[in-house]
Amino acid sequence: MKKILSLSLILIFSQTLFAQMTEHSDREHTLTIGSGLPIVQKTMLQFEHNLGSNWSIGENIAYHYGLLGSDQVWSGPKLEVLGRYYFSDQTIKHGGNWFAQIKAGGAFLTNPLASVDGFDEDLVVLDNNGIPVLDNNGNDIKIFENGDNWLSIGGGLSIGYKNISCTGWVIEAFIGYHYWSSPNYFTKEFENWVEDPQNIYDQNINLTIEDVEDGTDQLWKLTYGFPVDLQIKVGKILNW
Repeated sequence: MKKILSLSLILIFSQTLFAQMTEHSDREHTLTIGSGLPIVQKTMLQFEHNLGSNWSIGENIAYHYGLLGSDQVWSGPKLEVLGRYYFSDQTIKHGGNWFAQIKAGGAFLTNPLASVDGFDEDLVVLDNNGIPVLDNNGNDIKIFENGDNWLSIGGGLSIGYKNISCTGWVIEAFIGYHYWSSPNYFTKEFENWVEDPQNIYDQNINLTIEDVEDGTDQLWKLTYGFPVDLQIKVGKILNW
């Protein structure tokens, strides 16, 4: 009788332990990683923190390796803060959940013009005698907006799906719209000075400014600034 009772207790304990090993309770923290496409190469590391049955917040840390891998063209770190609403209870055992997401953040990226020979972030407009030209407020007219780096800010909205296996592995994907501010290479004061017909300068300057701005703006919209935000990440529940 004692042997039967002992065997029963061992069996019950084993079933309870097995259930604890294959099912989780609260998804307190999730760590996921991802990478970008060959044109826009980047690595992403995302942390998500459960705020209850339906809400969570998180941080997505990314590093851009530059357009086509060139560190001179928009490479640098990006930090996004995100919030999610899950349409079903995310503390239910393993399984999948649809969610809506909102995010905002900033990226500190390199300035492609900084690699051009003769680039000087402190360069100002000079007259024929080499004397700095002043604006209406008596200040030097600075030519370039940024130095070696510049800040892009933005955010987005998306909808996605997150699935968690019974062993705690995570795969998630979302698609939505996002916007990131494009770079401004020349100061507004310099552009206004060039556009003023009373000023004397090489006419090719105006064409060069337009070519640089139009060309980089289009390139930005087709790559980093492309409005469709599609991401796939894999990861792990940290408190499994």
